Amino acid sequence: MHYGWVIVAAGVVAGASGYGTYYAFTLFYTELVAEFGWSRTAVSGAMSLGMMAYGFFGLPMGWCVDRFGPRGTVFVGGILFGTGTALGAWVEELWHLYALYGGLAAIGMGAAWAPLVATVSRWFEARRGLAVGITAVGGSVGVFIIAPLAEALIDARGWREAYLWLGLISGGLMAGSALLLCRDPADRGLRPYGAGAPPQAAATAGPPPPPAGLGAIVRRRLFWHMSVAFGLWWFAGAIVYIQIAPFLVEKGFDSSFAALALMLFGAGNCAGRIAMGLLCDRIGGGRAYRLSMLIAAVAMSGFALAAGPAGLLAAVFAVGFGFGGALPLITTIAVALFGTAAIGALMGAVLALVGLIGAGGPLAGGMIYDALQTYAPAFHLGAAVFLLSLALSYGLRR
Repeated sequence: MHYGWVIVAAGVVAGASGYGTYYAFTLFYTELVAEFGWSRTAVSGAMSLGMMAYGFFGLPMGWCVDRFGPRGTVFVGGILFGTGTALGAWVEELWHLYALYGGLAAIGMGAAWAPLVATVSRWFEARRGLAVGITAVGGSVGVFIIAPLAEALIDARGWREAYLWLGLISGGLMAGSALLLCRDPADRGLRPYGAGAPPQAAATAGPPPPPAGLGAIVRRRLFWHMSVAFGLWWFAGAIVYIQIAPFLVEKGFDSSFAALALMLFGAGNCAGRIAMGLLCDRIGGGRAYRLSMLIAAVAMSGFALAAGPAGLLAAVFAVGFGFGGALPLITTIAVALFGTAAIGALMGAVLALVGLIGAGGPLAGGMIYDALQTYAPAFHLGAAVFLLSLALSYGLRR
């Protein structure tokens, strides 16, 4: 077995640990509002700050991968993330939540995407879309596994102890998986998987990208165009995955049903990332991305309009499929446009801008609820933003 697949497996574990715990915030959302009486806008603001910090620190984390390698970078990120999550057990003031979830844990999360996809991209020439898709599945698998674990811990031990255990588990798994990572195939006397194989479907039209460092890349209009398109994807997706549980409680369902919906959202993410990764290798990243956005937009409005349990669960699975399916395509499109010479710093820079734009999603959802006492308009807004991202993706050409 080519060692590239070991890199993929380590990325799955690290991503599952980080993203599974990060997305479980929606299960703590109502607990925090009930215990402290904070407004939903205030609690959503912690998530928005976390997304900005997570994106901002993705840039130095990506640079560290290019400079020092992924092993130490992801190891330190895992320790920071686990510590920030575990300390949530002692939250008493709103600023505590902001400092931990929107600060320390978010910094550690910067190591859970850009360093991983950058490393996997270096290890694969053939089947890159599939390899990045499988790596990205880690976040979906984590939601599917950690959501019921978090719900069980909250029911049995309370939300404080649940935070403590989730921090210890996720931080330990991220740090442990980092020990298997290796920056370049040449470091192990290997070539990238499929090196010399016939080229697969290109993510975008045009000649091969010229080698360039991050400084040259960010001076190009194409970089900013790409980052805005992907930032809108994250803005829309963040509305739904943060508000799933409170929206279902608003409709009269209990927390167990909300946890099931979150699991199906994670399952849809998992299926979408694998399916779109495979499709990317066949039809190209741009076409696959637009299909993902269309599915997510239709399903998100469907989620807002559905009334019965079956319709809500089907819609949340489809939203997860479309939203999650776009994640591996971001990396493959970026590599096709700019190459792998500075891929760690590039993906970190993209993550920083995506996080900055996407941070408005949870805040917008909370503000809409506080103003209208319903989440449905926020989901329709998300559907429209998905379609705007789809439209912008047509300009991603060299």
